[in-house]
Amino acid sequence: MPVAALLGWLGMRDQPDPLWIQAGEIARQRYPLLQDVPDSLQQLFCQWHKRPYRSGDSTALRIISQPSLSMIAWQTFGDLCRFAMRHKNVVVMGVTGVGSTKQAKHLARLLTGRSDNILTIECAPQFDLTLHQKYIGHEEGGQFQPGLLLQFWEQCLRHPRQHFALVIDNFDKINPETFWGPALWEALSNTSKREAYFGTYRIVVPENCYFISVTHYGPGGAVEFSGEHFKRLGRPYLLKPNPCELREMLYRKWANSADTARAAFVRDPARMQAHIFYFLKANQLLAKRYGEGYQLGQGTAVREHFLESERDELMHFFLGHVAAFTLPNSLIESDFNTINYTLRTGGLAQHSSFFDRLYQILHDTGYLVEITMVVATASLTFLIGWWVFKRRERLIRLYGEQAQEVFNSFEHQLISADTAAKQLEDIKSQVDDLVRRRRLNYTEGLYLLSFIEDKAKRVEFARNVSQNFIELFNAFMEDNILTRSEYLKLRQFLQMVRHKIPLDTYEQFHQKVEEAYARKTSES
Repeated sequence: MPVAALLGWLGMRDQPDPLWIQAGEIARQRYPLLQDVPDSLQQLFCQWHKRPYRSGDSTALRIISQPSLSMIAWQTFGDLCRFAMRHKNVVVMGVTGVGSTKQAKHLARLLTGRSDNILTIECAPQFDLTLHQKYIGHEEGGQFQPGLLLQFWEQCLRHPRQHFALVIDNFDKINPETFWGPALWEALSNTSKREAYFGTYRIVVPENCYFISVTHYGPGGAVEFSGEHFKRLGRPYLLKPNPCELREMLYRKWANSADTARAAFVRDPARMQAHIFYFLKANQLLAKRYGEGYQLGQGTAVREHFLESERDELMHFFLGHVAAFTLPNSLIESDFNTINYTLRTGGLAQHSSFFDRLYQILHDTGYLVEITMVVATASLTFLIGWWVFKRRERLIRLYGEQAQEVFNSFEHQLISADTAAKQLEDIKSQVDDLVRRRRLNYTEGLYLLSFIEDKAKRVEFARNVSQNFIELFNAFMEDNILTRSEYLKLRQFLQMVRHKIPLDTYEQFHQKVEEAYARKTSES
């Protein structure tokens, strides 16, 4: 029982939320930002531009810091740079607040080494044709006038040893096919000969110009990027919400602040763990219900509302973010109860016990209904079988006790053998009737009848023995004298049947023999 109780307790006990553990690890570490690793940046820069590396040279940091340097984790930016260097053209994708635009612009500065070699296009909804005319070109006076992008490409072709970059921000806000135009859109898909013609004007896509397209990952775009888009514009690279960067942003901004409440918060790993967990868990909630594209990045209001007293504001920020979309299953305050439960219990995930998880697995896989039906059917069958068994058990006990009571009455000479035999025969008839009506099965009826039959045989035997004894005794007493040999024969007879006749009958017969023999002795 103690072992079963322990196993039951363990099966019902909630387990720590994995995100809580992850948040604790993040809250207790420091993470380098771009400004912290000038040497690593320089090594990456020199490797790309094939320059000799000199320790202490901060050229790369100075280049990407223009006009300003954002708080970006070095690990995240370094991975993006190495990806772009391998694949040349990339589509940087990210949800609101992950810093995809900032990282794309820093990437362009690192790849080119100079801001003059970068062309940035800011896209706006429903400006496809306007942007096409401005950057690709337009007809004027019967001649094609190249736009800013084509002029930029001509500059790229004039300087083939330099690196250039085209940054198109919010590219999902317009239709890329309309922006490029049919001829150029088709040319971008040709990996061997990337050229097109606008009338007699020949366009060549330069090999030393790198495409960096920035798109929003999730709803809100004018077009959903597909394999055809990535084939022309570059490999997709997804920037996910970064809790490590959030931790570092908060610490560096508030650790030495005059705001003592916020300074104390960011210096306390346990409190930071709670906020990072809230960020991770809320995003997990959005991802599971709507998709990863509905999550929020570390650069949103999650870095402003982090005190315990501001949790309601943080929750309503997530609610407002989802409410901006037309979604069938809207987010409500009670959806955050699981997050608040974990915060209250110091890291335990609600409904994470073994039994809860087993229930959820069965529910998700569709087996719950089947198992419930099987268990219900089995339970009902068991209850019906148990009820039938108990009813038959009561009948067996009832008629068994009646037969035993008749036999006991006979043994104590309360009733005669004929009466006992008749009553036992009545009980047998009732048992036969129960078997015929199937209130007792054949095996049970056979057992009960055997028991009654045994009692009836014992009554019959006792009656026959009694009759034989009386006849023998009367034969010996015809001369009213019981000789010693006759006495011994009667004693021997009683000894042989002693355990086969009722005790009272035996005692009665024994006393009768002793009294007869005693009279003979007294007369002699």
